[in-house]
Amino acid sequence: MKLKTYINSDNTKKNKFFSKDYLLEWILRPEQFYIKKFLKYLRLEEYYTFYKPNKFLRYYYFRKKNVLGARLGFFIPAGCFDLGLHLAHYGSVIINPKARIGKNCTIHGNCCIGNAGNDEIGLPIIGDQVDIGQGAQILGDLTIANRVKIGAGTIVLSSILEEGATVVGIPGKIINRKQA
Repeated sequence: MKLKTYINSDNTKKNKFFSKDYLLEWILRPEQFYIKKFLKYLRLEEYYTFYKPNKFLRYYYFRKKNVLGARLGFFIPAGCFDLGLHLAHYGSVIINPKARIGKNCTIHGNCCIGNAGNDEIGLPIIGDQVDIGQGAQILGDLTIANRVKIGAGTIVLSSILEEGATVVGIPGKIINRKQA
């Protein structure tokens, strides 16, 4: 896979350098400017870890990603997400390094995806095009199907195997089944 294609998969493509839009974004520093930068560093770290191994560049982008991630509240290790990750806004986002999340996933702030206890047994596997709302937690050995929407503040403790479902509550329960 080409580096440019890999980086642009998350819609991190910037405006042309010295264009009016780029300068406004750079001067005003909106949150999306920093989030795009974080995603770019994440994808560069993944690229130089998995596709074209280079120890120096891997650790260089690992460090840049973690410094910016600490400012934004992101702990997202390399290799967890497939292409098309969208972070809606900054805020604490913690992902277990062994969790697996599919393509085109959207995550809002204050989310946690990981195991239910101290052991590394039982980590979530999340399908494609999943929308994870503000403050949601996905914990334990579970599977979430494609195109599922997880509401704000939901704590998911069991598998959601129906595609297109909407899940809310503590613990998460399906409230809407979308017919495919």
